[in-house]
Amino acid sequence: MKHSHSLLLAVGLLCCVNLQTQAASSTGNLDISAIVPSQCVVQSAALPFGTYAAGAVQQNAQIGVHCSNGTSYTVSLDAGSGASVASRKLSTADGVNTLNYGLYQDAGRTRAWGNSNGSDTVSGVGNGSSQSLAVYGYIPGGQTVRAGSYSDVVAITLSY
Repeated sequence: MKHSHSLLLAVGLLCCVNLQTQAASSTGNLDISAIVPSQCVVQSAALPFGTYAAGAVQQNAQIGVHCSNGTSYTVSLDAGSGASVASRKLSTADGVNTLNYGLYQDAGRTRAWGNSNGSDTVSGVGNGSSQSLAVYGYIPGGQTVRAGSYSDVVAITLSY
C-alpha cells in the first residue's frame, strides 16, 4: 500500500508541474517612428496696375506661402527686367519703352522688397496652413512714356 500512495503522490506532482510550465509568456517591443520633413510651396500672384496716365498708381497682391508647421522661410523677389530691385521696370513687348515701378513690403512704401537676404526679404515661420504675404506695388507719377502695354515678370524665391 505504501507504494501505491507514493505512486499516486508522484503522479499528482507531475500533473501539477506540467500545468505550471504550460502558462509561460514572452514580451518584446514594437518600435514605431515617422519622419515629417520640412516642406514649403509658394503660390504665384499677379499685380495688375491698370491704367497709368502720368499720375501715381498703387496696387497690391498676395503671395501665398504654405510651409509645414515650425518651418522657417524667407521670401525674396528679384529685379525682374530692371537693373536692380531699386530700379524695376515695366517694358513694352519689344523692350524699347519702360515704365519705372517699385515693390514694397508695406503700404507706406518704407521697406522695398528685394532679394538681399536679411535686408529686404520677408521671413516667417510656417504654421501648416497657407499664409498670405502682401506685396505693395507703386508706379511713381510724372513719367512721360509712350502709349502701349507694359509688363514685367518678377521671380519669387521661397527659401526654407
